[in-house]
Amino acid sequence: MSPTKPTVALLHPGAMGAAVGRQATGRARVLWLPEGRSAATAGRADAAGLQPAPDMTALVQDADVVISLCPPQVAGRIAAAVLAAGFRHGLYLDANALIPERMAAVGDLFAGTMVRVVDGSIIGPPPTRLGTTRLYLAGAPEDTASVAGLFAGSDLDVLPISDRIGAASALKTAQAVFQKASRALAGLAHALADHYGVADVLAAEGRRYNRPILAEPDFLPTVAARAWRWSPEMAEAATALHAAGLPDTMIRGAEQIFDAWAACRDAPPDDIGTLFSRLRQAAEQEAKSFGVP
Repeated sequence: MSPTKPTVALLHPGAMGAAVGRQATGRARVLWLPEGRSAATAGRADAAGLQPAPDMTALVQDADVVISLCPPQVAGRIAAAVLAAGFRHGLYLDANALIPERMAAVGDLFAGTMVRVVDGSIIGPPPTRLGTTRLYLAGAPEDTASVAGLFAGSDLDVLPISDRIGAASALKTAQAVFQKASRALAGLAHALADHYGVADVLAAEGRRYNRPILAEPDFLPTVAARAWRWSPEMAEAATALHAAGLPDTMIRGAEQIFDAWAACRDAPPDDIGTLFSRLRQAAEQEAKSFGVP
């Protein structure tokens, strides 16, 4: 990164990207590409203090850092476009919601160049105040420190967690399994409660919950000890969802997980790794049943 105020190229400033870009404007010149973007996006970028570039080449040619914030399905295409536009040195931060294997593939695109790739994941809403949003980083320590420096003193909390590319993506993927899927489950639960006319009561019951489930992995053996009983409950719930004309796939999946742990009824393991092994074994058995090697 240059000793003067660095230049950051930001792709693409949706609500999250514009907010992240704003957090970097105190320490960097932040560019974006208006081409093909909507008026709403342009308005967000302008309000965030981002400066427009005429084309991709102009966007990246003098950039010290390129930040990719886009839908995960186009992350590889965006990285390839940045490379094709002549970005051959500097930092490339991919902060998209990718699985580690796809993050590794993005990094491989820059092999043979002087581009240093940083793996990033954002957890939380678009940052507008302190304490709401974290950017986790994985990569060479000097590179993650450079990215962190862009946001020093801003409302975005930056936390390097590993020098291994893929670690930040793995964290985001694991967190999404719970956070995003739990929202889908809440929608499913409320749809079923609405079907039976008890939606208000369900919402009231929900307000009594305050346990940080994701922060309690050591509680999983207790869950496994109850799995023999919870699996039939999931089967009943799936039947109710089907009868109400609602999707039952997620609940059938929960039933499968509890089935994998059902043998722990009398002697749940102290080591949660054993529980994870049982889930992998269940997945392998299912794959074999479908003839998948």
